[in-house]
Amino acid sequence: MFTDMVGYSALSQKNEARALELLNEHRELLRSRFAAHGGHEIEAVGDGFFVEFPSALEGARCAVDIQRALHDRNASQAPDRLIQVRIGLHLGDVVAQDTRVHGDGVNIAARIEPLAEPGGICLSEDVARQIQNKIELPLLRLGKADLKNIKMAVEIYRLVLPWERKHLPGSQRLAFGLRRQKMRRALIGAGGLLVAGGLTGAWVWRRAQTSGLVNNRIAVLPFVSMSASAEDEYFVDGVTEELISRLSRVKGLEVIARTSIASYKGTKKKIGEIAGELNVGTVLEGSVRKAGGKVRITAQLINASNETHLWSEDYDRELKDIFTVQSDIAQRVADALALRLGSSATAQREAGGTSNIGAYNTYLLGRFHYNKGSPEGLHKAVEYFEEAISQDPSYAVAYAALADVHEQLAAFDGDSANRFPKARDAALKALDLDPSVAEAHSALGVEKAFYEFDWIGARESFTRALALNPNSAVTHNWYGWYLLYLREWDQAIAELRRAVELDPVSIIMNNDLALGLEQAGRWDEAIDQSRRTDKLDPGNAWALTTLAWGHVGKGDYEKGLSLFQKLVDVAGREIWALQGLASAYAFSGDAQRALQLLDEMKERSKGKPGRAYEVQVVYWALAARDDRYLTEVYRWLDKAYEERSFLLVNTSARWYDGYQSDVRWIAFRKKLGLPP
Repeated sequence: MFTDMVGYSALSQKNEARALELLNEHRELLRSRFAAHGGHEIEAVGDGFFVEFPSALEGARCAVDIQRALHDRNASQAPDRLIQVRIGLHLGDVVAQDTRVHGDGVNIAARIEPLAEPGGICLSEDVARQIQNKIELPLLRLGKADLKNIKMAVEIYRLVLPWERKHLPGSQRLAFGLRRQKMRRALIGAGGLLVAGGLTGAWVWRRAQTSGLVNNRIAVLPFVSMSASAEDEYFVDGVTEELISRLSRVKGLEVIARTSIASYKGTKKKIGEIAGELNVGTVLEGSVRKAGGKVRITAQLINASNETHLWSEDYDRELKDIFTVQSDIAQRVADALALRLGSSATAQREAGGTSNIGAYNTYLLGRFHYNKGSPEGLHKAVEYFEEAISQDPSYAVAYAALADVHEQLAAFDGDSANRFPKARDAALKALDLDPSVAEAHSALGVEKAFYEFDWIGARESFTRALALNPNSAVTHNWYGWYLLYLREWDQAIAELRRAVELDPVSIIMNNDLALGLEQAGRWDEAIDQSRRTDKLDPGNAWALTTLAWGHVGKGDYEKGLSLFQKLVDVAGREIWALQGLASAYAFSGDAQRALQLLDEMKERSKGKPGRAYEVQVVYWALAARDDRYLTEVYRWLDKAYEERSFLLVNTSARWYDGYQSDVRWIAFRKKLGLPP
């Protein structure tokens, strides 16, 4: 049994004495459970165990016993004294040789373990088949996982613990209706059952076929405009987005984010195909006709597995009643899914909304331009959000949107000094009007982390935002970047993966996951993720950038150079593209060409704020071969600090590990309020 405490490495860096204390307590607790269930401890590695059991059932019972004991213990502990483990189970043959144990069974168990969430249990289909109807807990099918160095994909299940059921209300007992050709012989040999628990990674929901859809996940497809005027498109898109927002607050429901939904606008794909791509069990679709002061909305909820209708309704209302209609649709969806979500499932009230139809229309125009994702669209969105606020000064959601758009513009134009104070003021105003607006808490967390370097305050804001809306892919993504700043790799990557689960076809979310893996030095995984991102939009500049950096990080400079040159061809001679190409030349030993590109970057950055960090990257790459460039590294880092560059988060990456003992580096990290 391999077990690693979640976050042990990070804790040992912060407080070694406490880490050792918790490690010893963890070992004592787990070993007592091994013995109680006939487990044989094969090996203890660091904060992990490798254990063998006489049967699948005993191994599963031991895993539940461990998690129950830790759950009970953690209930009375402070956050910094929690002990969590991940556990994975697999049944298979093993080979004992001297004091070592080998075989595919060991390898598969070790690969399944990282798929479990902290405090969770994942298991293979072989184990699930053995324990079904013998253990009083539901099994939730997650789908097939392609495990590293394992030729065949392995079907993965999650054992739903009693305290997790409220978070997984759609879980049902495992029903084995496997086709004969998919049946695998249960391998029972000298090794018996292997259990593995660990700290790295987090399970990812694999895209499933229709038969394996996740029942508590729903997609709200873009509603179709039936209006005569094309100008009403913004209104129909806004209705879709508002329904996504309202359903996101239904407890137990997982709602696919707008950016992934937008890609299906005007699609001819069938419901089952879309559901399979998004891994959802239910789809809401409909149409909107807006004419004068009236609106007609048709909505229908569809079971994706067989495309039958669960509920449908037509609404003919005055335009001023649009808010009531949206609330009613959200509640009807919750009612229709109540058996899956729990009988008390309700659609919560709209947080921070408005009853002013004029302000609402203006706000929807702002969202329409915001969703274009271009600098021009974002600037236009600012105007509309500010106009919506002038029409209804109590419109908290509009203030939150204004805060968000200022932060997005800071990322685009690098003008953090101007944008972030405006974002902070707007977020605080939204929270003053309505503290339950999740988006405002999220925006405030971004400002605290990336502008004020207030790490405690930022964590509080992100935690509050996710408590109010756990379905916000954007918040999970930002929280992941915050955790990268703190070098909490496993948690950070888990948050970035969660963002991808909620927004599965978003280029930004998928690419940010690749960037997070690169920060953690997990180059092979980052390259794989970059390739997945590229498949969503072949040839896109974002995936090309991370793919190129992945190869440079691995030391394959020739491949990295080739990809960065392709990036410059695709994106033009943008500063960020030139930065990658110059850095690849520097790492490969061609300092002359790197310096030539660096001069071009400096010339292009004149009069543009927020470019100092990118210049620093090239000097950092040059310094890898020549220490004389270190002075320039620190000089440009100080400039990036003055600019409050978003990109300073990258200074926490593993590729800066060689600087940790440098007094100048220690001083710089101290300026950020971070340990070396």
